[in-house]
Amino acid sequence: MRLPIWILVALLSSNPANCQNCGSGSSVDVETLTASARRVLQSRLITGWDTKAFNRAGDLGSVAILRALPTHDHTGPTETGLVLYMIRESFSCLDRCVQSSDDKDPRVTLLLLGYISEGQDSRTRSDIEEVRRFVLMKAQEQEKATSGTIK
Repeated sequence: MRLPIWILVALLSSNPANCQNCGSGSSVDVETLTASARRVLQSRLITGWDTKAFNRAGDLGSVAILRALPTHDHTGPTETGLVLYMIRESFSCLDRCVQSSDDKDPRVTLLLLGYISEGQDSRTRSDIEEVRRFVLMKAQEQEKATSGTIK
């Protein structure tokens, strides 16, 4: 019994800093993100790989989510929570992880948030509004950082 615990400890403690690296060459494409969003929405589980992919996405993450959402009806509370999580992750690392300047502007994300808020209860709309404020704050921070370096 001690051997499996030792192996688990070794795996969990093995250089976690490399897992957070967002260096060049770590871009993500819309097809991969769409497959990830579809898998998350169907299984209702999100993996570390999914989170890392969305960290590199920015507004492209919302494009993938839109492509993965079912078209027949609005999302329920569980799906909405997953969508909000993926959006938050997409904008949590704009400065270091998102490489395309177009993906740092939340145009599609704001449209998606407006779309999913239709037909939701007041608590879910409040959660959506909180994520909208978070996205706008991150975009403004990025814009200030970018405009501060260009002179």
